[in-house]
Amino acid sequence: MQDKLITIDKITDVEKHLDGIEAVIFDLDDTLYPEKEYVKSGFKKISEHFKMPELESELWQSFERGGKPIDDVFNAQGIINLKDEALHVYRFQKPDIHLFDGVTDMLERLQKTYKIGIITDGRPEGQHAKIDALGLESKVDEIIITDELGGIECRKPNPAAFILMQKKLGTPFEKMVYVGDNLEKDFQAAERLEMLRIWFNNSLGICTMFKKLVSKNLKEDKYD
Repeated sequence: MQDKLITIDKITDVEKHLDGIEAVIFDLDDTLYPEKEYVKSGFKKISEHFKMPELESELWQSFERGGKPIDDVFNAQGIINLKDEALHVYRFQKPDIHLFDGVTDMLERLQKTYKIGIITDGRPEGQHAKIDALGLESKVDEIIITDELGGIECRKPNPAAFILMQKKLGTPFEKMVYVGDNLEKDFQAAERLEMLRIWFNNSLGICTMFKKLVSKNLKEDKYD
């Protein structure tokens, strides 16, 4: 059984830990690209849609505080009735996002030796838009969006997507590795299925950002 969680601080270091592996499966958000780019892109699209330049920075400031940006800002602006329209703009945006440095070359190298997959949570419309913007269809063998398997109940740590990926790739679990950034949910299923796990310790990711916010708020007794 693969009982060791390998930690890397740079996503391209995945290549150093693939002895005995035949298939490399990646998470998407904050693993292959910086998710903050998607958030910023969405806020910009909202600002442009409503022709209100100030919205972009106000939404981002609320996000950085750990608030509910669209609720907070649209309520403060007195336009909460436009919230649903703003959500639609955000969720159906064509995002301006980019893979982390070195990821394109890394995937090209991996494709020569390994089967490559992606398992990602999230609303299908948003995840498909990200995949298209990043050009990932041509860079990997299989992509599974967990919500398409049966709704949010199929999101990680549900093992359904991992079991389906194993069937699609035809690779034994013990020769598969899952690479992700979220210790809370990314690795539970992979561990139960005896896959190797590689944690990308993304110090600039949203997961890390909100952990710091929760820690700060607890110290300030804001969650009594």
